Amino acid sequence: MFATDEPTTDMKGEAATPGADALHGLFYRASRHYKEFCAMTASVRMGIFDALEESLTLEELCHACKVLPPVTAHLLELLCELGLLHRRKGLYQNTPLSSLYLVTSSPLFQGAVMRDIQNGFSLWDRLDRVLQEGPIAVEEEAFFENGLVDSLAAEILCGELQKTVEAVASIPAFQQARSLLRLGGGHGLYAIALSQLNPDLNATVFDFPDIARKAEEVMAAHGANRVRFVPGNLFTDDLGSGHDVIFLSYNPGGKNPALLKRIHDALKPGGLFVTKHVYYRKEEGSKDRLLDLEWSLSAFKGVTKGHNIYRFSGDLSWEAHRDLLKRHFTIEQTLEADAFSGHPLAKFGDRMDSKMIIAVKKRQVS
Repeated sequence: MFATDEPTTDMKGEAATPGADALHGLFYRASRHYKEFCAMTASVRMGIFDALEESLTLEELCHACKVLPPVTAHLLELLCELGLLHRRKGLYQNTPLSSLYLVTSSPLFQGAVMRDIQNGFSLWDRLDRVLQEGPIAVEEEAFFENGLVDSLAAEILCGELQKTVEAVASIPAFQQARSLLRLGGGHGLYAIALSQLNPDLNATVFDFPDIARKAEEVMAAHGANRVRFVPGNLFTDDLGSGHDVIFLSYNPGGKNPALLKRIHDALKPGGLFVTKHVYYRKEEGSKDRLLDLEWSLSAFKGVTKGHNIYRFSGDLSWEAHRDLLKRHFTIEQTLEADAFSGHPLAKFGDRMDSKMIIAVKKRQVS
């Protein structure tokens, strides 16, 4: 029997054998998008976008980047089709999109995001092993240090950082704040940006020791002399006390009541608590099956993951977390993801339907 593109029917006119079009459509989308991504990453690695900040012929570009004309010609035309280059009278040059995000000297260069996506592909390549042997064990510190912190930093610079700090700065108590504790602060960009919006604010970035190098590089690049890095584990080490602002976002313990108590104790009465996480409502199941599967490919040592992405053992539901906050804080703002989050990338680090809560610690009544 020879397969056909159209489904065959039985004597009653009902479909008996499905055609292959639906399956081939899935193949097409996956295949084409993966190859387009490979074309973009190779172009970044070979310095093509860097070179094309000025108009060049094919021959001039090949000489500058030490690449071969035949295959490069096809690559350049594909990049034109994708809206990343334009060609006029035989000269190629970056579009504004490429100049802003794909040139290595740009402050908004997204090369780290591309590397992170590519690293994710290598994890997916081991899916068959995970199905047979279970998730791949990784150290949490190493997981974030292996390019993910760089990627998250590059991502938030494209809008989420700006929208988030504007929301925090709009709260009147922020302008009177003198100390900020950024828990799990990683790259330090939130602490740096908030300190720039309040010239009297001194900020501390508190995170794993292995993150120090990246955080200090970012601080130095921005001349952030009122921001310091303190190594530690936010679940076990002393968080200090009397902080005016504590900021926690996208952290494994972000919905755990034990950590919330530690944060409450470390804030002064009237202090601001800013928390930004993906929450699950009572009885809510999967938000994204693809990301749930990616979530299942690895396991953090010493941390028990739930079945869905960004779920951990001990997490409170959205309703329970909100109610616990209300007992100890006055909630000033609750922002939905559309008000601050970036574009989804179908990878670990997506903001999904996260919420940001800005709350004030209640003062004790004497």
